Amino acid sequence: MDGQMASLGVPACGVSPLESAGAPARYAPDRAAPATLDLGPVVPPPAFVQPAGLQVVVDPATGSAAEQWAATARMLAGTARVRLGRPRRGGIEYTLRDECKLTDRLPAKPAAVRIYGDDGTCSTICLDLDSTRVGADAVTREAKQLTKWLFECGARIIEDVSPNGGRHIYIPLTERLRLTEAREIVDALALRFPTIDAAPHRSARSGCIRTPGSRHKSGGHQQLVTTLAAAIDVLHRPNPVDVVQALRIRLAPQIAVRRAQQVAAIATPAPEIPTAGDDAARTGAVRALSLAITRIAREGIYDANRYGSPSEARMAVMTAAARAGWRLADVVVRLEDGRWPGLAGMYATNRPQAAKRRERIAADWHNARTFVARTPAQAVHSHVLSSNTSRLKSLAGGVRPSISYAPDVQAEHQFIRTWTAALLAYETHRFPGAGLKIRWLTRALAEAGHKSGSRYFSFGTRALAVATGSDHTTVAAQLKILTELGWIDLIESAHGRDADTYGLTLPEGTQAADLRWHTGTIHALRPAFRELGDVAALVFEALELQRATTITELVTVLGCARSSVTDAVDTLSAHNLVHRSPAGLTVHPENLARVAEDLGVTEAIAQQLKTYATHRRIWHAWLARHDQDLADVIAERDVYDAEMNEYWLPPPDDPMWTLTELLVA
Repeated sequence: MDGQMASLGVPACGVSPLESAGAPARYAPDRAAPATLDLGPVVPPPAFVQPAGLQVVVDPATGSAAEQWAATARMLAGTARVRLGRPRRGGIEYTLRDECKLTDRLPAKPAAVRIYGDDGTCSTICLDLDSTRVGADAVTREAKQLTKWLFECGARIIEDVSPNGGRHIYIPLTERLRLTEAREIVDALALRFPTIDAAPHRSARSGCIRTPGSRHKSGGHQQLVTTLAAAIDVLHRPNPVDVVQALRIRLAPQIAVRRAQQVAAIATPAPEIPTAGDDAARTGAVRALSLAITRIAREGIYDANRYGSPSEARMAVMTAAARAGWRLADVVVRLEDGRWPGLAGMYATNRPQAAKRRERIAADWHNARTFVARTPAQAVHSHVLSSNTSRLKSLAGGVRPSISYAPDVQAEHQFIRTWTAALLAYETHRFPGAGLKIRWLTRALAEAGHKSGSRYFSFGTRALAVATGSDHTTVAAQLKILTELGWIDLIESAHGRDADTYGLTLPEGTQAADLRWHTGTIHALRPAFRELGDVAALVFEALELQRATTITELVTVLGCARSSVTDAVDTLSAHNLVHRSPAGLTVHPENLARVAEDLGVTEAIAQQLKTYATHRRIWHAWLARHDQDLADVIAERDVYDAEMNEYWLPPPDDPMWTLTELLVA
């Protein structure tokens, strides 16, 4: 079998047929058949039946799991990226944080390849027949019907089966399909064959599938039903455009039903363009896009009741970006580096029109700018970040009560640095059972103290939750722990709209005078680490502050398990945040903003702000009913701030930016 694999070869990355000259290369496997390859026509594979209670018995002609993976994974993938499975709630999840480069070597964990490329197109239609919903017997019966139906359309397919009886059917394509076209075909097939789970094809960012040879969560592997030789033949001689047209013709009734369902699905469309006090294009302020617009750009998912076609949806993105003060270069870079595959898929063209792709983007941008100039946004109250020396404000509303004396700013900074040095020295054994999140709360307090020039703070638990990526109930418990341990002191209890006022303190017995101040700047949790995890954040911080340069040193400094530290370093390396060299590990903070956007952190923060704004409105309404004195001073902005409630200022290019900016704003 190894000799056969070597003679057939595994295709490598090629240049995308959809990109114009000079554009970055896109993953496009070379599927041209070798001159010596002549395996004859592919016939429908025999039905595979798994006896109850027995393991899957495979034909030796299908080869080992490693051979199946090496021969098919890169050819079926939409891009050369794979996501390693992570156990979660009794199952396996495949997230962007666990994504790495796709190679011919079979991963040691369950692994799923990305279906779509960064341009929002796919090279294979992947059908997932889910046995967890209807059972293995129902999937087997429907797989027979589906394969027969596909052969009638002239399709050449590859089929595999999982240990639990689920099946995957792959339809490799000569020409890549845009997300909207592929999704429509798979949704229509799911209406005709109910065991098909259409979810993998519905998102350009998260759509992925386990290919032949991949490990299964229950043990065993995804096993080819098609012989390995026949599978390689199909991959080297994929389905032409005529087969896709035949599928669409035979699925016409289901496609019509699906379009009708999309129109009726949303009764109240969401606004697609954020508004600001002054037009962002006129004032020069750059604003974030709304969640609805971001979803179109990232996922390619839009409200069919509002947008009649993909071209209308893509113009909505362009118009929103223009109104938000973005430049054309900001849009183009996201189209080309993979951050916006949904929008990129709406601009995908066939080979003869590839040179016009940039022209279409530029034309749409010109039209969007013209539209924005003619229809300025409706003015609402605008909120701008204050300077770091402004009086502290809480996201829960209100201004921090003034300290009774004017502190020496230099002395305050010195105390905060001493407090931070003590924390770094004692935290590995002073916070037993408190978890890692409490470390990021202390860092948020230290950073906010430096930016405000004071050791005293009065932030609501929800404001601190946003800054640390935690839940407000968790923050409340952590503040209590820090108070009991002597790291902070409660000066004044909360009243009305004013949060508790605390001061940073050193616990009794702390030998702070003997500690050296750390080098570098202390930071709260950077947005990217909301997804990459607390251990990865601590590893990055220790490397950034030059407290360690090797994994062994990191284990000692952080007090974490070696396996956790090793996994964190691997994760950081996969996202180009850490570089390995003979001299040790080095960090690249300049990539943090890009990683945060790739991981969709901006949407999560916006949703958290919106949720807490709702809590704030409820609380203020209660105060207005029960305390007339407070009701008289509650301003409209305290009840609803269009900018803070719906959107948030995205991180600038400065890699040092953290969410404590919102604490001191």
